[in-house]
Amino acid sequence: MNYKRVRGKKIYEEVAETLIDFIKKGELKPGDKLDSVEKLAKSFEVGQSTIREALSGLRTMGLVEVRHGEGTFVNSFDPSKFQLPVNIAFLMKIEDIKELYQVREILEVGTAAQAALVHTEDDLLELEKAIIVMENANGNEELASSGDIDFHLAIANATHNKLLINLMSSVSSVISETIQEARKVFLYSGNTIEDLKTEHRKIYEAIKNRKPNEARQAMLEHLQTVQKRLFQYIE
Repeated sequence: MNYKRVRGKKIYEEVAETLIDFIKKGELKPGDKLDSVEKLAKSFEVGQSTIREALSGLRTMGLVEVRHGEGTFVNSFDPSKFQLPVNIAFLMKIEDIKELYQVREILEVGTAAQAALVHTEDDLLELEKAIIVMENANGNEELASSGDIDFHLAIANATHNKLLINLMSSVSSVISETIQEARKVFLYSGNTIEDLKTEHRKIYEAIKNRKPNEARQAMLEHLQTVQKRLFQYIE
């Protein structure tokens, strides 16, 4: 492996990102032992404290484990150790993605109902903006994806529940890191994008009219349809 010298305000983050990239590319595999802190510090041309901070971050994410007297080793992704931040998304398997979508369904169905109860006019404007972005994408998958993500996050924001907003943001980040390219192919092209627009409008109208049960049902139907399309594509 070719280490590179890193510079920046938070150098340990750059070191961590480099090590994550090695894992992602398979240059570091589950069970592999990392170089010592001293050797890593020399390779990256940084202080040993920086390496320790980087390794601490990887340990928090569940990517590595420290075996006392032996060293630091690369882990396999374990859903039971799932913690935020969510930079481990690229290591998830199909089964893990299914569980992620279950979490998303549990969160978003209730989120839509709560948004219907407590939203403000400003919240509705943000939802409308996201819908318009999607409707005007005209085959631009990147733009459609952006509008889609913004719509769901705007619903979370409309609950004015900070913890819920953070959870939704984290789940959205995992989805983006795992299957965003696949989503662009099967969700944002052809007739599927038209179906998404219709589903979003239905959710929006229920929230706007302060009908939590309708918002809950519309979101549930939307997410179940998306999941069905997704797993038909990636399995």
